Amino acid sequence: MEAYDTFSGKGLTMRTWIGLLLIAALACGVSSCGKGKPGGKKADGKLTIAVIPKSMGGDFWETVRKGCEQAQKELGIDMRYQGTQSETEIAEQKKIIENMVSLKVDGMCIAPLNFDASKGAVESVAAAKIPVVIFDSDVDSKSRVSFVATKNLRGGQIAAEHMIKLLGGKGNVLVLRYLQGTGSTEERAKGFIETAKAGGLTVLADPYPDDGSVVGCKKAATNALAKYVKDGKLEVDGVFACNLYSADGMRSALDDLRKSGVAVKGQFIGFDSSPDLVRAVQEDRCAALVVQNPHKMGYLAVKTLVQHLRGEKVEPSVDTGAELVTKDRLEKEKPIRELVGLKD
Repeated sequence: MEAYDTFSGKGLTMRTWIGLLLIAALACGVSSCGKGKPGGKKADGKLTIAVIPKSMGGDFWETVRKGCEQAQKELGIDMRYQGTQSETEIAEQKKIIENMVSLKVDGMCIAPLNFDASKGAVESVAAAKIPVVIFDSDVDSKSRVSFVATKNLRGGQIAAEHMIKLLGGKGNVLVLRYLQGTGSTEERAKGFIETAKAGGLTVLADPYPDDGSVVGCKKAATNALAKYVKDGKLEVDGVFACNLYSADGMRSALDDLRKSGVAVKGQFIGFDSSPDLVRAVQEDRCAALVVQNPHKMGYLAVKTLVQHLRGEKVEPSVDTGAELVTKDRLEKEKPIRELVGLKD
């Protein structure tokens, strides 16, 4: 039997060396040797997360992106930000999600395009052991860490409550929805319609556009409004549009009616903001906007996911808030002006 030198290792046989190496490897596995904090972070690298919005470009999603980038910088992580070109490309969004899974990102923030149809894609991420934060719009799945969004049902209720106040609790209103199956806008329409009816208003119609573009929404708005034009007057007391594209489309359709000589006296309330919509509020062509905080939404979606990946407790639901923006508030309240991008 060979002598064993504890410090130098002299005298060890090859078999003994192999045994010692196996013991060390097993010990490393038990103690998670070489691993960092939960969520796949390696000891020698940054977390890498994916953020998948509903689409690329547009005022709303560009602001979301800025919020995500602020969180990325503050938290010291890597981020892959990729979305579809429009909010109708459900299959393409699924491909993007699948690609992020294959890249083995540590976590994903996903804004699902459809409450039902996006379920499988979201659950495939969870099945791959990649934590998911859902943001902006909900999905029919519990396979998520948290849901970061405006309380969309409440957003619709806020719009209806203001409409009821403007109309004195009586009148006929029209609702322009967005793409069927979109979780966020379906909730807004539901909140508005239920509250409007309970407050004494009559909902004449609540059409969907054929596609999700501003042009498609304007076409749906124009067709819906035309049914209620009689003797040169629009016989609708109020209109609510459920998101940025439907609101911009409705604003344009109402402007066209005015230009054609039709008397338009109904109150118009939109959801989200754009420079054209804000200008319409300032010029009394739009009574109010219910405005989300997309920068805050993007920021908190990324922050919530990273907190989870770093082993911190997060809330199952995070409300990013919404404000009723009126002409009076734009004139008197600096935070409201800042929210819609106006500079003093």
